[in-house]
Amino acid sequence: MSERTRKDRTTLDYLRPGAEERGRLRETFDFNDVNRDGRLTLGEFIRFMESVDENLTAAECGIGFDAIDTNRDGAIGFDEFYEWWTRG
Repeated sequence: MSERTRKDRTTLDYLRPGAEERGRLRETFDFNDVNRDGRLTLGEFIRFMESVDENLTAAECGIGFDAIDTNRDGAIGFDEFYEWWTRG
């Protein structure tokens, strides 16, 4: 990472706290959005969750998917993903 990029990220976080974390989560989300439609399908979500915890079952992932998909459109958008990941 260049010195300028490091400075820009620090400045961005100063202006909007959490912006760097949001950017990292966006990269994770985009990486797991295999079909590049801007949403995670259940299959994409299961694939992601298996990379996080190999002991999770598809049924457990389905329950989590349903809880995260707050607008009930059958997919997880980035804002839903971000809210779920950061509510800790």
